[in-house]
Amino acid sequence: MEGTFSRINAFLVFFNLCLMLGIGYLWYPYVGVDRVVEISVPENNEETGNLELETSFDEPHTTSDQLQVTSSTPTTTPDDDSDQVVEETPQILPATVNLDIPFTSQAPEGNWDQPWQDACEEAAILMLDAYYKGYTLSPLFSKDELLKMVDWQTERGWGYSIPLSQIEESARDYMGDRFDFRVIEDPSIDELKRLLAEGTPIYVVAYGKSLDNPNFTNGGPEYHALVIRGYNENGFITNDPGTRNGKEFFYTYDNLMSSIHDWNGGNVENGDSVVMVVERL
Repeated sequence: MEGTFSRINAFLVFFNLCLMLGIGYLWYPYVGVDRVVEISVPENNEETGNLELETSFDEPHTTSDQLQVTSSTPTTTPDDDSDQVVEETPQILPATVNLDIPFTSQAPEGNWDQPWQDACEEAAILMLDAYYKGYTLSPLFSKDELLKMVDWQTERGWGYSIPLSQIEESARDYMGDRFDFRVIEDPSIDELKRLLAEGTPIYVVAYGKSLDNPNFTNGGPEYHALVIRGYNENGFITNDPGTRNGKEFFYTYDNLMSSIHDWNGGNVENGDSVVMVVERL
């Protein structure tokens, strides 16, 4: 009987040993195996304000514990809607500008009776037209063209002296629709110089008696028109139709700028400071 129990115990011991070996054999592939974790770290989530982690577990393939971290940083581009400071490069103006603008006196044949005495507005328009369209001005041609403009204005009952608004209308009719006409209020010297440097002459209306022009008689006209064609370090270069010597006539900056005044119903000295520019469309 005692021998029987001994054999049973030995069997049980052997069975348990086999069972433990079997369990150990089945568990062996997972002993000491790493779990490789890949963590993607993007930028802070803009909607939640939290850091998001994405994890994935690979099949066991190594014998040491490792943690692999990859940072995903998206390439950023400037936001089109964001405020950006843009530094403007200052425009460097040439020291001297003198546009090639044909000249005519408002009295092409030397006759200063009416309408020639007050034809400076029309003469300045004619010079701009010749500049942009590339033709020269002879006395006979200029006389005929000035009379056409005077007649057009007379038909509208405007009289000899007209404000810049009517000068603009007359220039628009004479020069055609290929040009843009723009009145500038309270112009500055720098603004006019920039326009001239770009090839744009300036149409000026002025209180003639304050202009420093020794060629004028009787102290100069009450109301006058001329074209600025350029500048140098000391002042503006003009085509002044009020004298036969008016081609490239020079006025200092202070003198011309202080003389710019519109017709103002005849009270020219207190008229608005306005000029007109004509640009090709």
